[in-house]
Amino acid sequence: MSPPVLLQAHDLHKHFTIGRRGLSRQILRAVNGVSLTLYQGETLGLVGESGCGKSTLGRCLTRLYDITSGSVHLDGQNITHASDAAMRPLRARMQMVFQDPYASLNPRRRVRELVAEPLIVHKRGSRSEIRERVARLIDQVGLLPDHLERFPHEFSGGQRQRIGIARALALNPQLIVADEPVSALDVSVQAQIVNLLMDLQDQLGLTYLFIAHDLGIVRQIATRVAVMYLGGIVETGPTDLIFTRPAHHYTKALISAVPVPDPRQIDTHQRIILSGDLPSPMNPPSGCRFHPRCAAASDLCRQVEPKLTRQTDGRETACHHPIDQ
Repeated sequence: MSPPVLLQAHDLHKHFTIGRRGLSRQILRAVNGVSLTLYQGETLGLVGESGCGKSTLGRCLTRLYDITSGSVHLDGQNITHASDAAMRPLRARMQMVFQDPYASLNPRRRVRELVAEPLIVHKRGSRSEIRERVARLIDQVGLLPDHLERFPHEFSGGQRQRIGIARALALNPQLIVADEPVSALDVSVQAQIVNLLMDLQDQLGLTYLFIAHDLGIVRQIATRVAVMYLGGIVETGPTDLIFTRPAHHYTKALISAVPVPDPRQIDTHQRIILSGDLPSPMNPPSGCRFHPRCAAASDLCRQVEPKLTRQTDGRETACHHPIDQ
């Protein structure tokens, strides 16, 4: 039996208008018809090349961006076009951890103020209660009490990300959208932050949407994986299944690019090099958007866009000619 659904998107679109008024203007289709489900307590890894729309999708799901069309439901409640006033209590239930912790932290405020801010804005307790809550949060993310009086520039990148995580946890959210939370950190620090996120999930029952381009980290932390290409989802499924038996040709190419740690396997590891460049989201190809770079493409792929279809093994794949399992 599947766990309860926490967040669900259906046929989600987000378009941006590019160009100045009065001049030639184009439509950038950053997210194009995405349907996605997040279950309570899971970690859904969202992967794909830079520019495929991962971060935009994360901001649409948390309503940091307005949605062009489609729908988003949080715990069964339609939040697609909810007003700012209606969104305020809902924002406490879903928070974001950003890629660059320094850019997301006010450099003029001490850590105590940064972590306390959401509690003050949402009126969660008296001064003493907020002070105690902030102290607990700082301890929970592995920082020390004397860090509370310091400014962001006095910390390392990993410590700043811990501050960002503490602030995201302040309102006891159900969902955290982590947008490339470790990509700006050293490799050794990445492991520490990933372990912290996993520990916090166990302690607090959190649900994560973990956006990343590092498939090694996604394989470590994710329960399920969704693969995104040029604004759309091309494959979803359990992590082990996606990594060991990918059904979509783009997924297989992505996984083939992951470095092999065992030197004895290097000779047998087949790296798939995709031909051509990533098409522009302002002028996407007809039919399947991946067909210009796919060795298995047919006339059907060039003419008809494949729909995300559930397979017998539980995964969903948008491909006319999925890889034989």
